[in-house]
Amino acid sequence: MKTSTIIGILVIVVVVIAGGYAVQQYLSLPAPATTRTIVDSTGANVTIPVNVTRVAALRSGIVEMMAVLGATNLLVAVDDFSDAGSFNALIAPEVLNITVPVSMKTINHETLISLNPDVVLVGGYGRLAWVNEVKSLNLTVAVTHFEEIGNFTRDLTIIGQIVNKQARAAEVCGLIQATLDNTTARVGNISQGDMVNVYFASHDAYHVYGGTTFEGAQIVTANGINVATEITSWLPAISAEQLLVWNPDVIFTLSSCNITAILTDPQLQSVNAVKNGRVYAMPEEGWDYGSLRSILAIEWMASKMYPAQFSGVNMTQVADSFFMQAYGIHYGGPDLN
Repeated sequence: MKTSTIIGILVIVVVVIAGGYAVQQYLSLPAPATTRTIVDSTGANVTIPVNVTRVAALRSGIVEMMAVLGATNLLVAVDDFSDAGSFNALIAPEVLNITVPVSMKTINHETLISLNPDVVLVGGYGRLAWVNEVKSLNLTVAVTHFEEIGNFTRDLTIIGQIVNKQARAAEVCGLIQATLDNTTARVGNISQGDMVNVYFASHDAYHVYGGTTFEGAQIVTANGINVATEITSWLPAISAEQLLVWNPDVIFTLSSCNITAILTDPQLQSVNAVKNGRVYAMPEEGWDYGSLRSILAIEWMASKMYPAQFSGVNMTQVADSFFMQAYGIHYGGPDLN
């Protein structure tokens, strides 16, 4: 046999052996992971697919965050407050064409199951009962609250992890922190003796947000004194006599509240806030909790509580910049100055 032939045979043998070894090594490799684990707002470990493609977001604030992250294409279900005329419909009109498997606080089990979501996102202490309800349907559920100012960026980061939008989540978290830092830079050094006494009313002057609420935390974060800090029950009725005792310097209310009714209420004319015309409604619905706008609201509230510290600041322009960075649209609400 010729030398060249022998060499050729040896080469073939080596190639076959090497190929077989490579195949064996490939077959012995572990299969790629199909799931991963994230930690939700309650500290629970939640196992989800590596690539989440179907999300049911059952709270309007969570739907908003999905829009902010550019992930509405993953939504297969939204809550019943993301309807025509809502802020979510303004920033993401596509949500109007997505299935709504909830009505107020009732989940339509059959509809939710039929949507086959990879993960169901719920939030809010009042809806924690939904966690076990969704689990009973053999669906995966993760909690993202947006109920505490100090944990707002944590909750947004969790959604970013779930939908693989970590970079955008980090960008928006930076906007949140910058807004809070701007507020602290202007009012953070105000001494205890110069701090403003603030009352946050609900839909009228006689129902208050106490010390355990997001609205109460907004006051404190804006470096004000929440006169109702000892109140722990949900929106209790308050008498005119109690308001006179508290005598707040500033009153904030929800956007739907009738400011004129408060300013002209004969029982409240001796209250400093009424006497000095310092009664302010939230500019729009959604500025008091659960939305990115609730972070912007803190800076706006501080500007009303301490106007001297915001001399020369155009809050409407501040809001426009915030809206462009968060939502990609211009601020179109009432003048904030």
